[in-house]
Amino acid sequence: MNLSSHEHPHASRIEAGTGTSLTDWTARIDEAGGRDLDHAAIARLLPQRWEISEWWAQGVTVAYEQVIGRRVVGQSCDGDFSASASRTVPGDPDSVRERWHAFMTPERREELGLADPSLTDTAAWRYWRAAVDDGTRLSVNITAKDDGRSTLGLEHKGIETADGREVWKAAWKRTLTDFLASAALHGTTGTTGTTDPEQENR
Repeated sequence: MNLSSHEHPHASRIEAGTGTSLTDWTARIDEAGGRDLDHAAIARLLPQRWEISEWWAQGVTVAYEQVIGRRVVGQSCDGDFSASASRTVPGDPDSVRERWHAFMTPERREELGLADPSLTDTAAWRYWRAAVDDGTRLSVNITAKDDGRSTLGLEHKGIETADGREVWKAAWKRTLTDFLASAALHGTTGTTGTTDPEQENR
């Protein structure tokens, strides 16, 4: 059974961001022959025909493919699955990554099947990435938010099945909860963390 446009978990966000409901986007793409087009062709078509940014075109295309049953929520255009979550945590990006790196001890990484991490920086982002024993990939992305806080976003890609996605979602939810509790235990100032509803275990 396909996911209807109004039931889609990101329908309200898409309407707020594009000014057009997902129901209307679905009708537009259908009328343009979208069911015979692949992901890349639909994503190119949208900004060519309508006033929509390339970033939103990708999101609308994914949602459309989920509505018509081409993929399920959490499934990429390559057929695999991903899980993501984010938290707002106190501290600048460098200090948040330092705390995360200290929290992800060798014992905890072994329990989760993570290889040794790589740490990289850009002007706005701090990254903590690790390969996973099952061939999937984890990226922890940290950027400044406001008032001495940062957003820590977790992206786990390459998961083979929907069931596997659910297992990893639960594992990362526990891990993030433990991380926030650990930060509070060690006297980190500020809030213990809030959830971004659009990023919670997608």
